[in-house]
Amino acid sequence: MLMKVLVPLIAYLLGNFNSGIIFSKLLYKKDIRALGSKNPGMTNAFRVLGKAAGVLVLVFDALKGVAAVALARWLLPQPLGTLDDFWPCLAALCVVIGHNWPVLFQFRGGKGVATTAGVTLFLQPPVLFLELIPFFLLLFGVKYMSLASIACGVLLPVMTLLWHGGQANALFWLSLALGLLIVFQHRANILRLLRHKENKLFQKKK
Repeated sequence: MLMKVLVPLIAYLLGNFNSGIIFSKLLYKKDIRALGSKNPGMTNAFRVLGKAAGVLVLVFDALKGVAAVALARWLLPQPLGTLDDFWPCLAALCVVIGHNWPVLFQFRGGKGVATTAGVTLFLQPPVLFLELIPFFLLLFGVKYMSLASIACGVLLPVMTLLWHGGQANALFWLSLALGLLIVFQHRANILRLLRHKENKLFQKKK
């Protein structure tokens, strides 16, 4: 019973490890939340701190998603091949919520795309690799990171449902929740896209 309380809590706290905020302060002596779009995610790190910072943020934000789900699998093991993987799915949701709204950083977090990729990589890698196709097509086609991320958020539950033969299992409901969170976190970007004011990937944020 104790583990069923601790696993979601630990996953949420893992999400609070916001690599954009931490590395910008430790390595660059800056606060990424005061730069560019003020979002502590990979895209803003790439624009205002450089490519190395962007890759670093991407990798660590994804890894904390992997770590949260792996911890849930270890502490609350279920039979292999179980599709209704409730506890790992709950941990996945909690780590993304912790990234988006970290209590340790006044609830000012990122948009959860890299962390969602991390949990998807652990729970259903084929779906992640299918997601990468439209992501990179849009990213390098129109050069809008936000549009590529929103498209993946919309497609994630669709691809999950198709991959699992139409079964509305725990993985589907997780992917639906994570997809909705991605779209919700990009609501300002959607407005800018509609107004043709969104910055492209390689466009420096003033």
